Amino acid sequence: MKRQTLLSRLLLPVLVVLLLLPPLSCLIFQRAAARYAYGEAAGDLKDLQQNILPLMENSFAGQADTPEAASEQVGDFLRQAGPLVHRMGGRASLMILGPDFRMVYPRDEGEREDAAPLAEAWAQAIKAGELSPGTEAVEWADTSGETWLVRLYEIPTQSVRLRYLVTYCSVSTISAWVDRTSLLVLVISGLFVLVAISVLWVTARSVSRPLNRLCWEADRIGTGDFSEISPTFSLRELEQLRVSMNGMSRQLQRSDQVQKDFFQNVSHELRNPLMSISGYAQGIEQGVFPAPKEAAHTILEESVRLTELVNSLLTLSRMESGQNMPALVPILLREAIGDCLDRFHGLALQKGVVLAAPVVDETLAVLGDEELLGKVLDNLVSNAVRYAKTSVAVVVTEENRHIQIVRSLKKTVDLSITSTIFISIFSGFQPKKRL
Repeated sequence: MKRQTLLSRLLLPVLVVLLLLPPLSCLIFQRAAARYAYGEAAGDLKDLQQNILPLMENSFAGQADTPEAASEQVGDFLRQAGPLVHRMGGRASLMILGPDFRMVYPRDEGEREDAAPLAEAWAQAIKAGELSPGTEAVEWADTSGETWLVRLYEIPTQSVRLRYLVTYCSVSTISAWVDRTSLLVLVISGLFVLVAISVLWVTARSVSRPLNRLCWEADRIGTGDFSEISPTFSLRELEQLRVSMNGMSRQLQRSDQVQKDFFQNVSHELRNPLMSISGYAQGIEQGVFPAPKEAAHTILEESVRLTELVNSLLTLSRMESGQNMPALVPILLREAIGDCLDRFHGLALQKGVVLAAPVVDETLAVLGDEELLGKVLDNLVSNAVRYAKTSVAVVVTEENRHIQIVRSLKKTVDLSITSTIFISIFSGFQPKKRL
């Protein structure tokens, strides 16, 4: 399975979000601005209606009995409507049509020329029933594509000059502004995204580069080069990782050195009995020894020693692989040490070595594996007896629960001698010297 890099994992989701941000922000702004524009147009139209409708009702409140009175009402209304519309100053506009759908208002020639296409279109809509008085404001799109909010009223008069009052407000003007602003928002957000992606790329690279360096250093350590990682990192987490890797490297270097020493010592320890067995066997074969029984006894001793070494290696291997985990139980030291000394008492008599142990408190115990502790004691005592000159004493220090093997150059055991303890007895196989 193809795995993602840290850089792609960090950048890809954020990059997708950033790339979607400009169009989404533009779309949201456009929709919100269009709704706002429609609301503004509807508000301007409503303001005009709230001012022009009371004027229309007041102007035509009385019934005109004569054509002259009706004409006077129309004149008063038109004279007041024009200034009122200009005074409001909003985007909403007013148009008045006669019974024959001719435009009566606005009176200004420039305004009439601009409004003529609308008047013609709305006249056709009124005739077709698409635009009728009394309805709510409707959206109207002319042939040029411009959109308007339109509301139609029927003027309550018997005059032959006036029939319909139209209030309208352009929505397209605000929509055009919305479109231009949306484009500006898109450009600005796009630039922001480019800057954000650049900053994100630099930031991600500042993390991925040190990590790649640490991966390379880990590979180097894996090949056996345990030199420390020298460059420091500005990020606290990466610096902690570097320090931890340096500590791991030092520990691996020590373990590697211990392993090398271990194999060297094991090779030496195995070679000695093998060479001895081989030499005595060749001597027996060639008839060098007049008494083969003594040579056979030596071969047997070396074979036992070789078996002990192999068993120790197997035990160590099983423990390191987790196949033979120690079963920790309380062990009375007096019994464990006494049993061990009993097993090597005969060997001590044969070597002429005094083998003794101080009296140990019956309640003194340690937590350990009984079988493994017995092997450790056997190895220590057997080596001490084989190579000691005068005496061997097992000293138990009650404070630290340590078992120590002490040598003595005197015929009697001196328990005060503690400066000659075997320091490296737990560092693997070591060459042994006579004490």
